[in-house]
Amino acid sequence: MTPVPALRFLARVPAAVRRDYVATFGSSWLTLASGLLLFHLVARRSGVAGFTYYQVARGAVATIQPLVLAGLVPALHRYLPRAGRRIRVLARQAFLFEVVVLNVLGLITLLFAEDVGRLFGIGAAAQVRAVVLLTAGNCLCTLAVAALRGCGDVRASILASLIGFALVPLAAFVLTSKIDVFLALQGAALAAVAGWAIARAGRRGAEGSPAGSRPTPGLRTLLRYGIRRAPGDIALPGLFAFPTFFVAGTASNSADAGYVGFTTSTITLVCSIFGMLTPVLLPRLSGHAHEAAAAGRGFDADLAHGLRILPFAAAGVAALASTVVVVTAVPVVHWFLGAGFHEAVAVVRFGVPVSVPLAVFYAARPTIDALHEAPVATGLLVGALVAEVVATYLAAVVVPAWPAALFGFAAAAVLLAVFSYLAMLRAIPRAARKPSR
Repeated sequence: MTPVPALRFLARVPAAVRRDYVATFGSSWLTLASGLLLFHLVARRSGVAGFTYYQVARGAVATIQPLVLAGLVPALHRYLPRAGRRIRVLARQAFLFEVVVLNVLGLITLLFAEDVGRLFGIGAAAQVRAVVLLTAGNCLCTLAVAALRGCGDVRASILASLIGFALVPLAAFVLTSKIDVFLALQGAALAAVAGWAIARAGRRGAEGSPAGSRPTPGLRTLLRYGIRRAPGDIALPGLFAFPTFFVAGTASNSADAGYVGFTTSTITLVCSIFGMLTPVLLPRLSGHAHEAAAAGRGFDADLAHGLRILPFAAAGVAALASTVVVVTAVPVVHWFLGAGFHEAVAVVRFGVPVSVPLAVFYAARPTIDALHEAPVATGLLVGALVAEVVATYLAAVVVPAWPAALFGFAAAAVLLAVFSYLAMLRAIPRAARKPSR
């Protein structure tokens, strides 16, 4: 997409959507900055042992959270705008369901705390309890933020996210020097923020569309939609993590795994520009489709045209960002890793263009999730992960481990881009005839 059409496309985007995206993106990067600062602070104050426990705890939360949330985040984004007068009730039902799930899983974990500690290398029961509390608070705050977003309260959603995920960890770090207490305080504070957020969800200004003659969704609808998407929530991080694991297990040079991990992290940063499209667009697209169906009219033609163009615009931005990284790879690597890591430059330059096809997927996904009731994106992500594994092992027959891993990642990303765009095109005309419920 050339600059002039890109600017015309941007000018046609409603001002409210542009403001929402900028605020959401800014919040995401402030949260990222807070996390990076905590890495530095924990390492300096707690040493190797404390930093290791902190890393393991974060990894445990990241692994467990997609399973515990069971896809309820996109479900709330999609169905709360369709809930009409039941929007507040439905948001609280989902939140209470999550509370029950977390209590059951937390009780089971605490009963076997010593065994869990040995399994994950966390330590004694007190350390396990801290991780359980952090997981619970993180899941509840994530769900409450999604509920606010689904209710159309964007400002409160961004505020809750910033307080919970950016400010609370820093405040907890200041209050105690013990890592387990630090994590437990985070969890408790996150749960408190979640309580405030869910109490606000569905209040004044909620954008749930009128129900009309169409039935409003219930908790069972949310769970059916969400659970079928949980495998995709697991497959997506797996897509990014597999290259590092493969190189770590097969490369003759152990440093290559670190280089590949740094490269996939760089790709993640580029893709974060487009990951913010889902919370911004999914509730709006879902609400629009529901309103169009209730009024007996078709899907807006200008909106459909914009959705078809959006993946190409995202690919253009990703290509520009990738070019910048490729050109500045030497100073970037030396600044982040040090002058002794010059071998990472070639890996970064080889791998970072993978962000271009991934940007297409991220830009197409909100439309797919809003207009397809079936878990189309989940099927694409699981299929891409399988393709990545197969392509990586085939490439490893003829090239070294790290090029093979990044080739497999690139092949999977291209397939994901092509099929997600086709799925998006298929969804839009169908929505114009008969929007999915």
